[in-house]
Amino acid sequence: MEIMEVMKMISLPLFKQNWLSNLNLLILITLALCVFITVMCNVFTPSTLDSLQGADGGLIGNIVGGVHSLVEFIGNSFFAIMAIIFPMLYSIVVANKLMVEKVEQGTMAGLLATPTKRITIVSTNALFFILSLVLMWLVVFIVGVLAANVFQPDALDVDAFARLCIGCFLYHFVISSICFCASTIFNTTQVSLGLGGGISLFFFLVNLIMKLSNELDFLKYFTLNTLFDTTALISGEGYIENLIILLLIGTILYLTSIIIFPRKDLPL
Repeated sequence: MEIMEVMKMISLPLFKQNWLSNLNLLILITLALCVFITVMCNVFTPSTLDSLQGADGGLIGNIVGGVHSLVEFIGNSFFAIMAIIFPMLYSIVVANKLMVEKVEQGTMAGLLATPTKRITIVSTNALFFILSLVLMWLVVFIVGVLAANVFQPDALDVDAFARLCIGCFLYHFVISSICFCASTIFNTTQVSLGLGGGISLFFFLVNLIMKLSNELDFLKYFTLNTLFDTTALISGEGYIENLIILLLIGTILYLTSIIIFPRKDLPL
């Protein structure tokens, strides 16, 4: 009975439309991540590590310092920058296309002129958003494992790599929820982008600045990226609590969006 009630909150035509209208961007971002992870697997050699670790201090030195395995190299490079910024851009763009852009362009009025309820619209959009991120990271995981087997047979710790992909998905689950919530609450793209995109980019920049020096560790309290602890995920210890917190934050923000949108005033 509960499953049937949930299904009534989903519009299959709108769900399909979301996939069609956002598929190109999803493919582009996923392809970029797959290319990067493949390159990382290809360039992982002792000589490459020696040359990179020769950089004393600075961003590169802090990123690759202490790397002794393929999964550590991927965790400190790919998951430190590319895996953060590219899906973040996807979330910022798609969140605004799903909600606030429809309000600004008037297409939301057309949707609401049909029997489709507001809660159905926001629930369907949220479901699409989450599932698209699941698909993105599932593809990245599969490509990463295949690339490692081709270029570095038996060098990849698949379990650790899986934890990194799950952790990164949950991080972007929260980022997407922030952008989606902002897009749901506000009626203008400018404000939605400024808040949702601004907060997401702020987290990334703070985390990047932290890598410049160990003396900047206090900044970890000002960024959500601290909860995506690649060292803990690779070691397999002390990461569960962080992932649970990410899951809770994202779930709360998505539920907040679903609760707020049916009750807000729309300039229709």
